[in-house]
Amino acid sequence: MLPVDGRSKAIMKKTLVIATPPTPNGDLHIGHLSGPYLRADIYTRYLKMKGAEVYYFTGTDDHQSYVAYKAKQVGLACPETASQYGDAMFETLKAAGIALDHYARPWQSRHHIPLAQDFVKKLASDGNLIAKDAPSLFCEACNIYLYEVHVRGKCPHCGSMSNGNACEDCGRPNDCVDLQDALCNHCGNKPAVRSFKRLYLPLRKFEKRLMQYYDSVEMNPHMRVLCDQMLEGGLPDISISHIADWGIAVPMPEHLQQIIYVWFEMAPGFIAATQELCEKTGKGRWEDFWKDDDADVVQFFGFDNAYFFAVLFPAIFSAYDSSIRLPRHFVMNEFYRLDGLKFSTSRNHAIWGRELLKSAPVDAVRFYLSYSGPETDQTNFTVKDFQDTVQRELINGWQVWLNELGEKVASQSGGVATEPGALTAEQNRFRQSLKSFADEVALAYEATTFSPRRATRAICSLVSLAHRFAKAEDHWSKSDSRRSERRTAIALELLAAKTLALLSAPVMPDFSSRLRESLARTRSMLDGAWSEINEWVPAGTNIGNLKGDFFK
Repeated sequence: MLPVDGRSKAIMKKTLVIATPPTPNGDLHIGHLSGPYLRADIYTRYLKMKGAEVYYFTGTDDHQSYVAYKAKQVGLACPETASQYGDAMFETLKAAGIALDHYARPWQSRHHIPLAQDFVKKLASDGNLIAKDAPSLFCEACNIYLYEVHVRGKCPHCGSMSNGNACEDCGRPNDCVDLQDALCNHCGNKPAVRSFKRLYLPLRKFEKRLMQYYDSVEMNPHMRVLCDQMLEGGLPDISISHIADWGIAVPMPEHLQQIIYVWFEMAPGFIAATQELCEKTGKGRWEDFWKDDDADVVQFFGFDNAYFFAVLFPAIFSAYDSSIRLPRHFVMNEFYRLDGLKFSTSRNHAIWGRELLKSAPVDAVRFYLSYSGPETDQTNFTVKDFQDTVQRELINGWQVWLNELGEKVASQSGGVATEPGALTAEQNRFRQSLKSFADEVALAYEATTFSPRRATRAICSLVSLAHRFAKAEDHWSKSDSRRSERRTAIALELLAAKTLALLSAPVMPDFSSRLRESLARTRSMLDGAWSEINEWVPAGTNIGNLKGDFFK
C-alpha cells in the first residue's frame, strides 16, 4: 500500500538523498540521467508521497582534473568551464523533471573550500595522513605531473584500459605509477617516473571499522564483492594530494603547489552542501542529518564510483569525526550502454539529455530510462527500442485502455461515476490483484529493494490486466438484467486508473497529475480518496473525460 499524503499512519524520519556530483566538462547524456539522478528523484518523490521529510541534492564536481582538461580544449579558464557546463547540467536536470532541493557549486561555496582544508588539517594533525616520497608519473615532453585524466594505461587489477587513480571497469583504485603501458593523454608519449612527496591516507588503519560498517549498510552484491576484494587484497594507501594548478590548495606549507585530491574533497563537500541546504531551507544544521539517529542518508551513484562511497568516504568521515553517522543505504547502478558501447562525453558517443527531451515527452523518457535502466547488469539504449517500447507500452497499452475507459464512462453514465454493486468472484479477484500490484511497486520503490525497472514493468502488467478485465467485463453491457455488474466493472476500471496514477507518480509525475485531473476535475474526489487505493471512486463524482493524448 502507498500512503500518499501527510495523513500517513507512520511518522517518517527525515531523509537526505544524495546523487553523486557530475563533472562539469560537458552536458549530461542519457547515460547520466538513467543513473543516480533520475533514480534519486524517483526515490525522493516516493518518500514525499509517504509524507516523509526528505531533501535531495547533487551538485557539480568542480575541481576535477577533467574540468582542467576540458578547459584547455575549449580555451576557457577552469572556473568559466565549471560554471558553463555546471549551468548546462542543471538545465538538463530540470528538463528531465528532476526536482532538486539544492544544487551545490563547490568553487563558489563559502563552506566547501574551508571545510575541505579543515578535513586535511585535522586528519594530518591526528596522524591519519602520512607524507611520503613516492614514485609518480611525469611527462617530460609536456612538463606535467600525470594523474587522473592526464594519463591512461592498463589497470593493474583487471587489465582494462583505465585513466589514472581509478578503473571504471573493475572499480578499484590505482596510484597511476602502477598502470601498465602508461601514456600521457596530452601527447601520447611514455611518461618518466619521478619522486614527489605527497600526502597519503592509509586505508588499512580503518579496516576493522569498515568491516563492521559493511555488516550494517545496505548494498547490492556487486558492490559488496568489490569491498570484499579490496579487503582481501589489503587496503592501499591513497594519495590525497596531487601537483596541479586547478583545485583546492593543500593547507600545509610543505606541500605547496599541491591540490587536494578531488575525491577526498567530495566527502567534506557532502557536509558543506548539507549545511548550505539547511541554511537555504531554514532546517537546522548539517549535524541534524549526519549525527542524528532519527535521520537517514541514502546515496545514489554508479559502479565506477562504488569504491569512493563504500571505502574512501567512510574512512575519511571516521577519521575526521567518529560521531558522524555513516549512510545506511547505498543504491548503485551499472553502466548504460549506447548501441553496445559505453557512453562517453570525451568521445562524443552519447545522446544528450536535452536532445532526447526535445523530441519526446519528459515522462516517456523517464519511463523508458526506468524500464530499461542498468540496475544489477549493464543494459543497452537504442533509439529504436526506445521508440518501440513507448509505442507498445504507453501508446498502444496505457493510452488505448484509458481512452476506451473514458468513452465507456461517457456513454454509460454521462461522465459521472455510478454506485457499484456486489462484486462477482472475478471482480473480487481483480480488485485483490490491484492491491498486490500496489504492494509490489511499493517494494520496488524502497531503498533496500529499489528497482525502477521492476516498478515500471509491474505497472505495465497492471495496465495489461486491467485491459483484459475490461474486455471480459464488457459482456455485461449486453444484458439489461446485469446493470449492477456493469456498474461495478466500470468502478473497478476507474479504481485501476486511480491505482495507475498513484503508482506511476514517482517515475512519471506529469502523467500522474494529468490522469488525476482527468479522473476528477474537482477536489471532491481528491479529498481523502487518494490516501488508500482500495477505496471506490465516490458515486456521483464527475470524472471528466479520459480521452486524450497523455504522451504527446
